[in-house]
Formats: sequence, structure tokens, C-alpha cells
Amino acid sequence: MTDTRVLIVGQGLAGTALGFELERAGVPFAIASDGHARSASMAAAGLVNPVQGQRFVKVWRVEELLPFAESWYRATGAELGGELWHPLKLRRLFANPTEAARAARKQARGELAPFATAMADGSGVEIHGAAWVDLPALLTRVAERWRANGVLRESAATRAELQVDADGVTWRGERFRGAVLCVGAGALAREFFPELPFEPAKGEILHVTGAELAVGHALSRGTWAIADRAGHARIGATYERGVEDVAPTAAAREKLVADARAFVAGDLTVIEQRVGVRVSLPDRLPAAGWRDGARIGLFGALGSKGTLFAPWLARRWSEALSGATSVWPDALSVTRRLAKAARVE
Repeated sequence: MTDTRVLIVGQGLAGTALGFELERAGVPFAIASDGHARSASMAAAGLVNPVQGQRFVKVWRVEELLPFAESWYRATGAELGGELWHPLKLRRLFANPTEAARAARKQARGELAPFATAMADGSGVEIHGAAWVDLPALLTRVAERWRANGVLRESAATRAELQVDADGVTWRGERFRGAVLCVGAGALAREFFPELPFEPAKGEILHVTGAELAVGHALSRGTWAIADRAGHARIGATYERGVEDVAPTAAAREKLVADARAFVAGDLTVIEQRVGVRVSLPDRLPAAGWRDGARIGLFGALGSKGTLFAPWLARRWSEALSGATSVWPDALSVTRRLAKAARVE
């Protein structure tokens, strides 16, 4: 009997988006997940920002990714019975004169259009197209759905259990035509793709009360603050490269509160602290595709832009699993990245 199912390993944002896309395409699958204890998606603010970093750079292919993401999260939220996509009025404040000058030069050359315009007082830029996505709600509701219909296997998949060959994958007695690793910072991706220079990083965010910031507004100056409901805000995020523990720290809490008090009015009181570990590659772009000679694929290294990238990449994966070829942009291709790693060695 021909194996038609796909095994998705991990039910963070990548695995969830892929599962939804396979459902919509009529591709049978099962998903292995041991929950979200280390999931960066559960800890993340779900911030969508089309302009990134201190150098004010538009996100790769943002003109395509942003409308796709908005449409995807709105449709998925409607299907799950709750709103996921929340538009934001985001003001990116300049940290110093160098940032202000850099942004002015890029705006003069039209490099940030149509996603950034200068604020009237010269203190920063307004970002257009920003939003936050309720990732914990998405992951929790989808887990309930897949638990009920029998596709969720509530267990981790280990390297020793995944028997991979050129025709498919066997896991705990079940046969699949392939497995796609959506494990974020988990060790499994590094075990199957040891050549890739994965860079894990620990991040912490806070949920505070007392913030005098209007709902639907956000401020960013290195640290960001998002008002998700009246008097409440989320503040983040710290970044510790190479650190993979998920223990919250007093140092991170103190830093985030101090940073936020510099630009958010109100008596801020911390009511929750979350930690996640995310993984990226040196070029800060995701990786997707099959490993040559084996039916093991990677959908990962989403880094800080996972909320924006995940739906679009899940659609590409769905197309690949439905028989399409040449679906991976060269910049994201696992095959290209592995070849590059081999040349470096």
C-alpha cells in the first residue's frame, strides 16, 4: 500500500501553519508534539513589522509576505472561531542621531516605501502594516482540534525513533511518505542537518499592567511595547545568543522594565514573564526543503520573523507535498544551504 501521509514533527507556529495548509490541500498527515514547553511561538508577542533592525531594512519579499500573512491569519482565525490578526499603529522611535540620519537617507531614496513615514516631531517613523498575532490562541485551539480528530500524537519524536530512507519514514510503527521537522530550537533539526550553522537564542518578554498606551498602539526603541488591551501591555524582548535554557531571569525583567519606562508612561507592574528559545541562521532567513536522498525535510530557522514567514512557507511546503517542483526560492533552499556548508568545509 502506498504511504500517503506526512509526519509533521513539532506543533509550534511552523508545524501548525503546515498542518493547516495540508488540511486545506487534502493532504493526509499526523503531527508529533510534546507540547510547547520550549516553544518560542508560545512566548513570542507575534509581532509583525515590515521594517527590521537598527538599519531600517525592509523584510525580504515583504510586499508578498505581508498581505499573504494577514489574509491567512484572518481566515484561520475565522475558522477557529476567534480573531488572531490585530493591526497595530507602530511608532519606531530613534535611539540616537545616527538612526535618525540613516532612516532619513533611506526614506529620501524611497527604500522604505510604503511601510514607513516620518513622524511629524522627527522622533521616529510610523510603520504601516504592523500587527500582532495571538500565537498562543492559535496553537492552543489547533492542538484541541487535532487532538479531537486524531491526527495529534502527543509525544516527542527522537532521532533514534525516526527511521528514514529514500522512500519514506517510519515512526513508532507508523509509515509516512516523508517527515518535515518543524522543531525550532530543538535538537532534532541539528541532528538531521548538522552542517547548518543554527544559532539558538533565548528571549524573554513581560506582560505588564499600568501602561498608559492606547489599545492597538505600539512603541519600539530597541525594546518594544504593545498595548493588547486597556491598561495592559507586553514588553520585549531580550536576546541572548547561544543560550537555550527556559528559566526566566530577574536581570531580563529589570532590563525590560527600565527600557520601557523610558518611553511608556504609567506605573508598570509585571504580572507575567515568558521565555522562549528561537533559532536562526546567519543570514536571518528561514530554511525549507528536503534533504537529498532522504524523505526528511526542514521547515525552520524562522528567527524573529516567524509570524510573517510561516504562513507563506507553509503554503510552499503544501505545494511541494502536493507534487509541485521548484517551489523554494533559492535564498531559503535547504539544498543550497547544505551545498554552501560543504564548500566552506
